[in-house]
Amino acid sequence: MNKTLIKLFSVTVLTVLAVLPGVSSALQVTDNKSIFDGYYAREGNNGSPSRTLHHNVYMKLYTDGGEQWVALLHIPLPYASTIDEAVIPEIFIKIRKRLHSSSFIRDTFGYLDERATVQFERFGYMQNKIIFECGSLAPCSIIPADGYLELIKPGMINEHIIKYNHIVPQ
Repeated sequence: MNKTLIKLFSVTVLTVLAVLPGVSSALQVTDNKSIFDGYYAREGNNGSPSRTLHHNVYMKLYTDGGEQWVALLHIPLPYASTIDEAVIPEIFIKIRKRLHSSSFIRDTFGYLDERATVQFERFGYMQNKIIFECGSLAPCSIIPADGYLELIKPGMINEHIIKYNHIVPQ
């Protein structure tokens, strides 16, 4: 009986020691609530990255009711270069009111003249990264920084690191 208790205690201590640093890093990320203010615009929107992919991309991180979500909004070109970016926050509000589970939706969201696509997924934390499913070979991760974040998409040969600038409307 004593050996069983010692083994159980040892496993518990090792588990706590292994998990605690990850939890601590995740708390550092979640303590920065400013990452949920406003939205993010992919660096290169209306530039060559957008022309290559044929759309501009915007991202919003949500935390409400104990749930954490990421929305990636893809607005097709050339239409994307003509919209007033002041409507982007309104679109994200409408997305959150409408969606309650992981999904891909194509819609005008009441603000656009052409349909855009949104990917809406739950996210979690692992070490100092936000992790979510993004349709790649492995989950995507987000590393928050001061004034921007980096989206890391796994690839066949190497990772793709995409910078998103933080936009906080006044």
